Amino acid sequence: MLLLSLNYKIQKVVFSMLMQNSNTLIFILWLIIATIIVALVLYLSVKLIESNTKASDKKLMIFLTAFIAVLILPYIIGILNLILSAIGGLLVALRNLFGAGGQNYLVQLTPILFFLILLVLIKVFIDLPWDSAVWITLLTLFVIYILYTLIPELTIIRFG
Repeated sequence: MLLLSLNYKIQKVVFSMLMQNSNTLIFILWLIIATIIVALVLYLSVKLIESNTKASDKKLMIFLTAFIAVLILPYIIGILNLILSAIGGLLVALRNLFGAGGQNYLVQLTPILFFLILLVLIKVFIDLPWDSAVWITLLTLFVIYILYTLIPELTIIRFG
């Protein structure tokens, strides 16, 4: 009983420490709303493009894909962006050895990588054929970009 009471007190202290900053609470709220919106778009697009039964059978996987697309995938893309930026910086420095000029265009591959990773996630998790997965990924990516444009509190995604 003492251990449960101590565990509860630790959880309460950690939660209160996290919620001292109102930005964290707003971020979590917008994260939940964005995940629900993306899951709804995924569900409706699977229902319209593929079939009603596929959308009904894969509700949990659709929600999991939406959660990954909103929260986890932007961090992965951010890491890839850093790697591409470093490689592009080295290539620009190499180009500058032979003459002036040159820019780092390698970081502009980041949105393409975001699309491809999301395409594979949707293909594998929802078990769709490639043609349907491409259209559903395009719709989902469009909605994700709109959400990150309209909700500046979700500033975890950075491209370029």
